[in-house]
Parts: sequence; C-alpha cells; structure tokens
Amino acid sequence: NGTSITFYAMADAPYTDHERENIMPYQIKNLSSSADFLVHLGDLQDAADGCQESAYQAASAILKQSNIPVFVIPGDNDLNDCADFEHGEEQWTKHFRHLDKNWDHSFFVTRWGKLEESFAFLKHRILLFGLNIVGGSPHSDSEWKRRHAEHLHRVKELMTKLKDEYDVAVLLAHASPSSNHADFFEEEDGLASFVKEIGKPFLHLHGDDHVWAESEGAFDVDNYMMVSLDCGEIASPIKVEIDTTKENPIKISREDTNLEVECCKEGWPWLNNEVL
Repeated sequence: NGTSITFYAMADAPYTDHERENIMPYQIKNLSSSADFLVHLGDLQDAADGCQESAYQAASAILKQSNIPVFVIPGDNDLNDCADFEHGEEQWTKHFRHLDKNWDHSFFVTRWGKLEESFAFLKHRILLFGLNIVGGSPHSDSEWKRRHAEHLHRVKELMTKLKDEYDVAVLLAHASPSSNHADFFEEEDGLASFVKEIGKPFLHLHGDDHVWAESEGAFDVDNYMMVSLDCGEIASPIKVEIDTTKENPIKISREDTNLEVECCKEGWPWLNNEVL
C-alpha cells in the first residue's frame, strides 16, 4: 500500500565456497516475493582470497536469482581491502553496479559517486539511502574525506528538501562506524546531530562486524537506531517492515528460529507504555 514497505537486508556474504554453493542460494530462494526489495550491505567476498573475479561473479549470479529487486552497496572487502584498489573498483562496477536494473521496479532512484554506487529513493513516505561508507583501512585519506563530505551533503540536502514527504529515514551502509568515519557521523555538523535536529525515526543498518547488535540512541541521539547484521554464514537476511501509519513504524525480524530482536520486533520507536 501507499504507507509501508517491506525489505530484506544482508551483509558479509558469501565468503566461502560452501556459502556460495549452499547457504546463500538457499537464503535468496527463500525470500518472500511479496517484499519490495533486498539490499546487500557489502563484503560480497573475502579480500584475503585475492579479490578474484570469479568471487564477484559468483555473488552476482546468486543475487540475480532473487525474485525481488536487489540493491548492492560496496564493503571494504570488495574495494579497499584488495591489494589493488582499482581492480576492486573495476570488479565491483562490472558485477554489481546498477544490479537493481535487472528487475522491473518502480523506485525512482537517484545515484551518485564515482561508480554511481550510492543511491537514494523515496517510497511510501520512507526515505532510503544506500551509501558507500566502508570499513577497513582507508586506501586514501583524501578520497575518504572527500567522499564522506559529498555523501553527508547529499543526505542532508535530500532530508531537508523532502522533509514534508517522509516520516522515516533509513541509512544502509557497510561500515561499523569508527574513528575513520567520525567526519561523517560525529562531528559538530555530522549526520548524528542532523538526525537529532530533524527529529524523525532514523534506522541505520550496517554490516562489517559480522555479529548482531542493536544500538538504540546511537551517538546519543534518541531517534537514531543502529543495527549491526549477522554475516550470511550465521543468519538469513533480516526482514524490515516500515508502516508510517503506526506510532512505532519500524519492525525488524530475524528470520531464523531462535534469533531474537529486542528493539523492534513489535515496532520502534517504543511507545510510551512499553517497559524496557
């Protein structure tokens, strides 16, 4: 309907042949075709194996089996952890750039970045950003600072320009925020203080750490919920349902038995009568 979206998110997979041949194809096949899209938050192979083209190709082929559109953003293992950064860029571009165009979808996507790897779209009063913010070590400090500044400018510009058209904003990016990303998230005019100023529920999903973690009030901002995803070897993609007609619009489910979600299984932000 016109007030909600449902999507899946995953990260840090496939790293091994077992994941490529068994785990990930099974996970992709089992996604509900009623969802709007899947996003892969990056690290589609293990750079320690040499960033071979066959690894990029295999991950791309698995994602193309999906019944729903797939968006892909880069991780450090896809780019800057490769011995040859330009080779990583070349392979990512060849196998994942504009991957969503393999499906017919109705998202009006704005793209930017050297590889057109970052994107944004507004759907049913939900504003989504997929950004090239990677973990690992910077291959170039000046390139990181320039890219972070451009991304921050774009995000703020869109969130400001469209402020009457969305009720919830979602950030999809690979990196677990560290000191290498403070210029984007934490500085005085960084994203966190801007999200606080805007005041709308803000969900940030990332990979990189390979283990589940929920950080409500991330960066000391009450309306900022940050979630770290399990890697693909540990768990299936999570399901995110956002319904802007609800007071607690964001619901997250971990699809495997016995994996709980504390923050958002009944909706987030918490309603006043809920007891933590």
